[in-house]
Amino acid sequence: MRLSRRAFIRLGILAAAGLAGGKGFFNSRDPELVRVEIGLKRLPPSFDGLKVAQITDIHSGRLVPTELIRTGVDLAQSTEPDLIVLTGDFITGASLFAWSRLGGFKPRLFKECLQELTRLSAPFGVYAVLGNHDFWSGPKVTAKVDQGLRDIGVKVLRNELVPLVKDGQKLFISGVDDYWENSCKPHKAVQAAPLSACKILLSHNPDINKDLEILDNQVDLVISGHTHGGQVVLPLIGAPFLPSPFGQKYRSGLVRDGERQTYISRGLGVFFVPIRINCPSEITLLTLRRV
Repeated sequence: MRLSRRAFIRLGILAAAGLAGGKGFFNSRDPELVRVEIGLKRLPPSFDGLKVAQITDIHSGRLVPTELIRTGVDLAQSTEPDLIVLTGDFITGASLFAWSRLGGFKPRLFKECLQELTRLSAPFGVYAVLGNHDFWSGPKVTAKVDQGLRDIGVKVLRNELVPLVKDGQKLFISGVDDYWENSCKPHKAVQAAPLSACKILLSHNPDINKDLEILDNQVDLVISGHTHGGQVVLPLIGAPFLPSPFGQKYRSGLVRDGERQTYISRGLGVFFVPIRINCPSEITLLTLRRV
């Protein structure tokens, strides 16, 4: 049977979509180790060369197998980091999408996630902040995620700051609740540190930069996730959908706002569909340099 020209074109489009979808699925299960050097003027000399491993947007649930989380942890540990940061969305919280509920807290899958995260270790410790999905299933689930992380030795920062000390010099690590929550208090997170000190802020959502403008350059580096890098990125267009009023600006990678810099990881897991196109999963190693 001969195909009409229109039918042939439709078949070609379906075949291309199928191939793209298949490649996108495998991309979602094959995380890339991304190494980035970041120069900070106020970084204390003793912290020059500090290696910070970042894992974000794990989204433990039915779309993210435990094997992927295990691979991500292995990649992070293979870098022999000095510090590990986990920047939110440990679960896929219940959310309304197209008149139906997606996600929801899965205790067994979160427990498996924690079992993998237990293997993380670094000389300066493991720090975390919560993401929007960690809040979306309600305060009881948020408390379980928070406590689960603390139970395995992760230091969860809820609008607070801690100093890292080396050779008598201090580098301050702070963290906030998710930017979409009323409990997010960036001022509170950094106010205990001297104005002249070097400060790193962990914020799941990079849009927090809008509020940091009034902090008079108190924050030197923001480390974020949230965007998944768009998850699907098209040539010339970029990501068709990003949950940000800044468009593509904070999609992924290193972004500079004056003296303040922000690194946005594409994240490990996925949301809605297990597909990544032109946007592979990411584990990050940030090396801090004094400039």
